[in-house]
Amino acid sequence: MSRSILLADDSAVARRAIRHLVTDKLGDSITFDEASNGRDALDKAIASQPDVVVLDIAMPGLNGLEAAARITEHCPKSSVLAISNHDVDSIVCRLRRAGIRGFVPKVSIGLELIPAIVALLDGKTYFAGQSALPVAAS
Repeated sequence: MSRSILLADDSAVARRAIRHLVTDKLGDSITFDEASNGRDALDKAIASQPDVVVLDIAMPGLNGLEAAARITEHCPKSSVLAISNHDVDSIVCRLRRAGIRGFVPKVSIGLELIPAIVALLDGKTYFAGQSALPVAAS
């Protein structure tokens, strides 16, 4: 079964590295779309309704938290996984309020991105350093 991921980061290098990592670990059954700013991420998420949106918190146009809140509003079946240089403990409340179901710090992408994506695809949450948990019913 093919799954879809929207990669939203203002760095083309970061998007390329994430795409390579995901393809290497999860195979060719993943299709990708990319966005370089928050506004583009929102538009592409609404148009394609991806399974997972990997979203940098610090982006131009519309920051990641604002984009995430709008994506979760318009794309209820899409799970948002935030990536950032921030520590999760300092922003976890804001992430959850925005509807984000997972977080991986950029320094841990090599170790935690794939488990985070798999957890979200399985309907769980994933916050770096915490166990994957089922999503609470809203």
